[in-house]
Amino acid sequence: MPKRLRIIIGAAAPLAAIVLFALRDHIIGLEKHFPECYVHRVTGFWCTGCGNTRSVNDMLHLHFITALRDNPAMPFLAFLLFMLYLETVIGISGKEVKLLPRKTAVWVTVIVAFGVFYVVRNIFPVLGPVS
Repeated sequence: MPKRLRIIIGAAAPLAAIVLFALRDHIIGLEKHFPECYVHRVTGFWCTGCGNTRSVNDMLHLHFITALRDNPAMPFLAFLLFMLYLETVIGISGKEVKLLPRKTAVWVTVIVAFGVFYVVRNIFPVLGPVS
């Protein structure tokens, strides 16, 4: 990635995060326009997306434990984006650093772990979204 693009990303990402945080109540207010989960309404089972909106809401209000409980995918994706951001910013100095694993086996394991979690949370209701 060119150094100029890294600098732009390095400056723009924190500004975008600040704007998201400042407008969090307005952004989350849009959730009333989202449709209800049809899978959960029809079957009573939590789908893989159930809890995502609540999880993002919790993260924007800095309630990270509750965000993990609602749906761990959103905090995990936020962590991945943060790590990619750090790789980009560190790369401005010319030093290439890989903070995230690049092996396929690692990502297959992560996907399988999430898949198992989404099945298990329908067996044990305590693992379902809480807020």
